[in-house]
Order: sequence, then structure tokens, then C-alpha cells
Amino acid sequence: MSTLAKRIIMGMIGIPIMILMVILGSPYFTIFFGIVAVLALRELYLLLDAKGFSPHPMIGLITGFAWMILLDVQGEHSGYLLLLILSLAGLATLSLELANSYQERHAPPAGAVASTLGGILYVPVMLSNVIVLRGFEATGAMIPWFANMSIEPGAALVIILFLGVWAGDTFAYFGGMAIGKTPLMPHISPKKTVEGALIGWLGSVLSMLAGTYFLMPAFPLWIMLIGSVTLAFFSPIGDLVESMIKRDAHVKDSSELIPGHGGAFDRFDSMLFAAPIFNAFIYVVSMWK
Repeated sequence: MSTLAKRIIMGMIGIPIMILMVILGSPYFTIFFGIVAVLALRELYLLLDAKGFSPHPMIGLITGFAWMILLDVQGEHSGYLLLLILSLAGLATLSLELANSYQERHAPPAGAVASTLGGILYVPVMLSNVIVLRGFEATGAMIPWFANMSIEPGAALVIILFLGVWAGDTFAYFGGMAIGKTPLMPHISPKKTVEGALIGWLGSVLSMLAGTYFLMPAFPLWIMLIGSVTLAFFSPIGDLVESMIKRDAHVKDSSELIPGHGGAFDRFDSMLFAAPIFNAFIYVVSMWK
């Protein structure tokens, strides 16, 4: 079976599952993305380990999953718990490196600390923006913008985010295959082209506008246009950054977890950049409104 066929089949299976998780909301959505974050972070740590940085996976994986779950906790102590879990991760990493130094282990301590804590920031913390978006509730003057909807505002926003990322990846892939000629960044990703990137950008913008029109009919399209244009620019940067890390580690895919797509890190690399950007956009709009 060709790679393209595998991609299509896995997309037909995976996309409905993710949409279902979005509709169900907490705790199913949070646990699902907590697992995704752990899988993607594990793959990142394997790439970093191949370069000799020697991260501490258990510290990162436990911290990452706890961060995702705690971010969904509502209450006066939620901020305290999030600060505490990151502080404990830093304490554990630094203490372990001190112990390794005492035992004369020669892995560079700076690399171990930076890769362990940086991996937590890169994957679970950035991905956790989808949990914040899913919990969005319209208040005050924004309430009319989320009228006449069949699903919750947070669910609609997450689906629109997914549409932007998925459409961007898909249009860029097929557009590049069809008419791509000009290499985008050949030293990082030889198959990506400028033409494919432009088609992906356009497909992402149009898909988000269409999603807004059908899911949030009262939301001003001109405002979502700003958000979609911004997201469509940053989303492929996430893909290129992951490609840079993989090329540095001399691997093609972060794992073989998802047939035709590679690993969880491969599948959600664009989302790591798109989710914070879209979450920031919605926050700014809510503040301005």
C-alpha cells in the first residue's frame, strides 16, 4: 500500500475520532490530548537523545501529562498547581544532573537540562492551548457573536483551528505534488515547495472562513480572516521546525506510530505553533471586544 493511501485511510479514521473528542469535551478531550502530548514528547526526546543531549524522559512525560490535565482544572488553586508542577520538573532535572555529576557521568548537564525542560515547553505547554480554547465561553459583548450555534463555542473554535491546520497541510501536500517547482527550504525539507506553501496557506484561510460561516454564523468573517491569515502563516513553520530537528538527528519520521504519517510529533508539529497563535488571537479579540 502506498504512503498516500495510508495517509488517506488514517485520516478517514483519525479525523472523526478527534472531532468526537472535541464534541465530548472534558475530560475525554483533555485526556486524549494529554496522551498525544506524551507520545509526541517521547518522540522528541528520542530525537534529542540521538544528538547526545540526554534528556530525562520520565520527568518530562509525567510533567507534560500533569500539565495538560491540571490546565483543565477549574478553581482557585489551578494556577498554583501549574506553577508547582513546572517548578518541580525544574528541581528534579537539576538535582538529577547534580547527582550525575557526582557520579562522574559525562553527558553534558546543560544539554540534559535544556532538552528536558525545553521539551516540556515545546510540546505539552504549547499544545495545551487547545485545552484552553476548548474551554472558551463567550461573555459580555461577545455573546451575540456566538449565537445560533449547534455546538459549544469552545468546540467550534477548536474545530476551526483543526480545519486550518489540516487544510493547510493537505493543500500544501497535493499542491506541491501538482505544481511545486521552487524549493522552499531544501536544506531542511527537500520536498516542500514555495508553490505548495502558498496553496496550503490559501486552503487554510478558506477552510477556516468556511468553518466559521457554518459553525459560528454570527461571528464576523472579517475578524476571522485576520486570525486565519495569521494562523496559516505560522502553522507551516511548526512543520519546518520539526523537519529541522529530524534532519539534524538524521531521521525521516519521529516514529512509525501512525501509518503514512509517521509519529505523533510528525502529525501534530503544525498544531504546536497554530494552537498558541489562534488562542492568542481569540484572547486579543475578546479583550478588544
